[in-house]
Amino acid sequence: VGYAPIQPTVVQKLDGSLVAYMRDSGGAPQRALVSTSTDEGETWSPAVDADIPNPGSSLEMINLASDNWVLAFNDTEGGRHQMAIALSTDEGKTWKWKKYLDKAEPGKGNFGYPSVIQAKSGDIHVTYSYKREEGKATIKHNVFTEEWIKQ
Repeated sequence: VGYAPIQPTVVQKLDGSLVAYMRDSGGAPQRALVSTSTDEGETWSPAVDADIPNPGSSLEMINLASDNWVLAFNDTEGGRHQMAIALSTDEGKTWKWKKYLDKAEPGKGNFGYPSVIQAKSGDIHVTYSYKREEGKATIKHNVFTEEWIKQ
């Protein structure tokens, strides 16, 4: 499905088609790659650069109970010093809202490999690897609501 797309995160649109966002282990520009399937994943479109900055790092996306999509990712073209959460109300066409779960100066933090779930309560849970310059690597857990992202 294109050059160097790895670690896909897949969601299903309301029309049944599938959308996969992937990290790009290839060259510039440093963007997430996107590919679609209209036949339940049997075939996929070529992976193309999305309008989502990403330094070749893992990202995670899920459908929420509201039918909105949430995406956890490093939103830079170089480094993993920012972990963002974004919300789309139009099935990934745009990501109108974005908040930072962690942000550090380049070289002073490393946040990666996010995982996202939504609890029955509606709360969104995000875990990811977390390391500040002076600390040991650990896992960080954030809990918030869709409304928090929109604030």
